[in-house]
Amino acid sequence: MGQERRRRLEEIARAGGEAREAASQEAPPPEPPRGKRPPLTAYTQYESWIDRQIRQAQERGDFDNLRGQGQPLTPDDPNVRAYAGDDAMGLKVLKNNGALPAWVEMNKEIVAGRLHCRRILDYYVAERDRERRARFAADYRRKVGELNRTIDHYNLVVPARHVEQVRVQVEAELREADRRRWGA
Repeated sequence: MGQERRRRLEEIARAGGEAREAASQEAPPPEPPRGKRPPLTAYTQYESWIDRQIRQAQERGDFDNLRGQGQPLTPDDPNVRAYAGDDAMGLKVLKNNGALPAWVEMNKEIVAGRLHCRRILDYYVAERDRERRARFAADYRRKVGELNRTIDHYNLVVPARHVEQVRVQVEAELREADRRRWGA
């Protein structure tokens, strides 16, 4: 089997050599027509579309009088790097422009909502009239429902699990308020 294989490989090599000889005796392939391809330029002379847009904006003066022009760049905030992960660049842009991430804004709304609900519950405890107390309880249930929806949305967008918020338990809070009311 080894001799048969060797003989077959020699035949293939001979056939390939004959094909190369025939190709070399033929006329060389025609050159591509000139004028269709732009002439090659040195890499240093190449200017991309983006580079051209930036250069034109500089020539127009679009980058003059920017805030912080001529000042050194601020060092990276270690807190942003620690919690940001893939969002570090976005958080840096937000910080440089005086904005906050959406989940931080939502946390402020949650804190304000909890204070508002606590105030309604305090009115509920202090009220002696049964009908008004029932209205305070209904208002409290409605506000806590809105607050819990905000907390659910916050827990979906917050970047770390350890900063999630706990939902407010309406009935447990109302029972505790009734205990406070009867204890006072």
